[in-house]
Amino acid sequence: MLLRNRVFVLACAGLLMCSAALAAEPVALDAPSLDPGAEATTVIHLDVTAGVSGAPNGFAIEWMLRSLFDTNGGWPTDPLDPSIQSAIYLGSPTLNTVEGTTSFLLGPGQVATVEIGDIFDETGVLATNPGEMAVGTEYVVRVRANGDGGSTGGGNDLIEPSPFSGTFFATTKQNGGTNECVRSQGYWKTHPEAWPVNALRLGNIIYTKVQLLAIWNTPAAGNGLISLAHQLMAAKLNIISGAIPPSIITGAISTADALIGSRIIPPIGTGYLSPDITSHLTDDLEEFNTEESGDIQCHVTTNVKSSTWSDVKAIYR
Repeated sequence: MLLRNRVFVLACAGLLMCSAALAAEPVALDAPSLDPGAEATTVIHLDVTAGVSGAPNGFAIEWMLRSLFDTNGGWPTDPLDPSIQSAIYLGSPTLNTVEGTTSFLLGPGQVATVEIGDIFDETGVLATNPGEMAVGTEYVVRVRANGDGGSTGGGNDLIEPSPFSGTFFATTKQNGGTNECVRSQGYWKTHPEAWPVNALRLGNIIYTKVQLLAIWNTPAAGNGLISLAHQLMAAKLNIISGAIPPSIITGAISTADALIGSRIIPPIGTGYLSPDITSHLTDDLEEFNTEESGDIQCHVTTNVKSSTWSDVKAIYR
């Protein structure tokens, strides 16, 4: 029966509909597996590998704090327990594609690289919490393949969701560097009082703090200009706050500014860039902002002084 079910799943994976007459009973999928990847301060990288039957309708990831998991003695029995965060991957990504992931619909043994904590700008994902992960915190994570009626399945599904995988453990990094001068875009977005300046230049345009916050609260929705701007803003605030960028980041900032040019970023304007040409720059800047590529050193200062616009121009002249 198991072999027949898997053959049925593989035959139907690429079709919009399969006749119910072909299945004597609902077909269950094999659980995918997870492999936590590189550590970052607010992002957890995961490689999702589909089982023998694939994940033809995508997959769902759940995570929660390790401390709550231990206190509860495992995963809560109530799937709606507020301590569980989740994301359903059921479309095509446009943001985190540098590793070669072009779809969340997986054939047998196929791999999708995803980043929980970096979902706000991603396409093809439904999430209960698209925000970033907590810094220096341990989480538990699990995954399952979606049924053809969604991640939870339903009474009329021809393909039922798989059981959940085993539980995997992943930890975000502590802030490194001399004075913890590097912060993620989520930090700057939610702590405007900590900004060292009240304006930034993105491309050829100078934006006020109010405009920058409006840009940060606008999801990319497939517009590479917006996702690039989000990471560029954070990188510039980090450098003005004392972070010493490696040469690859100074080059990425210059390239990003040149690419943006006079395009006015939504919602302030209607500028657009294809994520195909921005994703590598966005990824490089995100690695800097989340210290994924290593601890970033900071200028030794006791307090970050409020910079003038002349100071900012001097950095990017």
